[in-house]
Amino acid sequence: MNSIKNHRILILGWPLRPPQDWLSHYPEVSAVRIYREDLPRSQKRLKDLSFHMPRALQLADSVTPSHWYGDWKEHIEEYDTVILIDEVRGRDVFDYILSHNPSCNLCAFYDSPVRPGTPKEPSRYTDMPVHFYTCDRQIAEKYHATFAPYFYIFSPCDFDTYDVLSQGECQRDVFFIGEEKGDRRTRIEEITKVLDQAGLTHELRLVPQNRHRSLFHRHKPAGTGYMPYSVVQERVRTSRAILELISDGQTGLTQRSFEALFLRKKLITTSPEIKSYDFYHPQNVFILGERSLEELPDFLHSPFHSIAPEIVQQYTLAGWLQHFLRA
Repeated sequence: MNSIKNHRILILGWPLRPPQDWLSHYPEVSAVRIYREDLPRSQKRLKDLSFHMPRALQLADSVTPSHWYGDWKEHIEEYDTVILIDEVRGRDVFDYILSHNPSCNLCAFYDSPVRPGTPKEPSRYTDMPVHFYTCDRQIAEKYHATFAPYFYIFSPCDFDTYDVLSQGECQRDVFFIGEEKGDRRTRIEEITKVLDQAGLTHELRLVPQNRHRSLFHRHKPAGTGYMPYSVVQERVRTSRAILELISDGQTGLTQRSFEALFLRKKLITTSPEIKSYDFYHPQNVFILGERSLEELPDFLHSPFHSIAPEIVQQYTLAGWLQHFLRA
């Protein structure tokens, strides 16, 4: 495995809020937003204008996109690998990076859909030395991008932490939290009926898409609104299985899949695609629509099949970065 310690890596477009303290364990990796944030309203208007201003009219510095880049632009030549995460909105960032560091390994990674005809399409940049990657198999096939599964962004470096977390006392058989959309409510009701008939415990939370409304699912515990992730992780830690209901058109691994893998929990999912991943095992993953709900109690009571540490390691930040690094 190519050691990231031999590289200087810049990740642009990282979701830094809340800050992820475990990044301090990776001194060779810098992760920042592309553009300056928390600007006054007047400056934000100028920044937005710069995105749409034709290059021929970019006569003032304030209407040039690079004017609004973060501090990373002052040190771009220090990196051998630069990865943009889902932030492709035109040629300007590619042009800036390549003009100041032409020998860098420049990559773009997609973790959300690509709408045809938009500047996000990889086919617009075939004349540039940019390597395209995605965690979506459909995008990979359509645009000839390299498939690279995403990683669990909350995974710590110290795997002993997960050895402790996964040993929590089981307080419920199945846990779910997610927004009310699509057919989720119907799915929840079907699963709830089977779990109740089998005497299995559960906490299944549907959250309204309007965050100002309270939870309305009849099985909700006290409290309303979205859970802080620390609370979600604690619920997962103390559950036997996690329920995952994939949104229409969504592909790739979700947060629920990663939580099940790292915390060694069973996964009940509507995604048949999960069978294509190396950590899949039918003893750990129950695919709704391919198995009868009547089989669910036996699935939950069967032992968890251990996954090799080297497989789990592939879904950490260090493992994910291996897809991009050159020798």
